[in-house]
Amino acid sequence: MPIPLVPIIAALAAGGTLVPHAAGGLIVTAAAGGGYVAGTYLSTAAVASVLVGGVAALGTGVAVATGAASAVIGGAGVFGTTIGATGLTGALMSAGIISATPIWVPIAIGGGIIGIIAGAYKLYKLKKKLRETPHGEEAHFTESEARAVERVIRLAVKYNGFKPEA
Repeated sequence: MPIPLVPIIAALAAGGTLVPHAAGGLIVTAAAGGGYVAGTYLSTAAVASVLVGGVAALGTGVAVATGAASAVIGGAGVFGTTIGATGLTGALMSAGIISATPIWVPIAIGGGIIGIIAGAYKLYKLKKKLRETPHGEEAHFTESEARAVERVIRLAVKYNGFKPEA
């Protein structure tokens, strides 16, 4: 059964925000007035489906992008020398334009990896909560979890890997 995300995506695009609903599940509140937007309720089962579909689409896109980026950027050779250097880094080192990798590069990469791990752990905890919710009951979400689900929906729509069903 398709998840009717069209009204949710439209409400988010109009400036709405995904928030926890008092009865469980999530719902979009309007940017003006702060009231709930009709037709935008996401049950616990729908949130689980959104996470599975949205994260899978994003994961494929990230894997392709990082693989292509690392091939283009390349790497330094043995112990930072030009011997065995590849890609753009190798070309710049061979031409004498750069002598070695600047220190900010591994620091930035390390920070990015930590951010990715933290986000993955947050999604893991959310998926665990969804799995542990008894069948037929609604999970009560936090503001942080609602923001995480909203972020997945926005990114999945942005990168066109996730098409809402009408």
